[in-house]
Amino acid sequence: MGRPLNILSVDDEFRVAHALAFALSSSDRRLTLAFSADEALAKVSNDSKSFDVLIIDHKMPKMSGLQLVERLRAENFGGRIIVLSAHLNDENRRAYAAFKVDTMLTKPFDVHELRQVVDSLRAA
Repeated sequence: MGRPLNILSVDDEFRVAHALAFALSSSDRRLTLAFSADEALAKVSNDSKSFDVLIIDHKMPKMSGLQLVERLRAENFGGRIIVLSAHLNDENRRAYAAFKVDTMLTKPFDVHELRQVVDSLRAA
């Protein structure tokens, strides 16, 4: 086994963030939590290569997930991105696809599906 997969979860809902922590807890995954887009940008800008996967909520105060992804891509973040939200419409999905996010999942999420998607991104 190699180094752990470093994941940053960005969600303003405390319960969802901790559900993700529970769902993704393992010895081969290391999860860091951010409760706002600004906090996520600060964590990523400290070292853009420190996170392999970002799991981003779409609907957040101040800066949406789509705005966060746009900023990350503008700053050349090359890691994998999963959008996890209950608020995606066709227009949002097209916009995320244009920014080449890897996967879009809906809330409530299936723990096994989320683990499978995250682990598949490691192999890709």
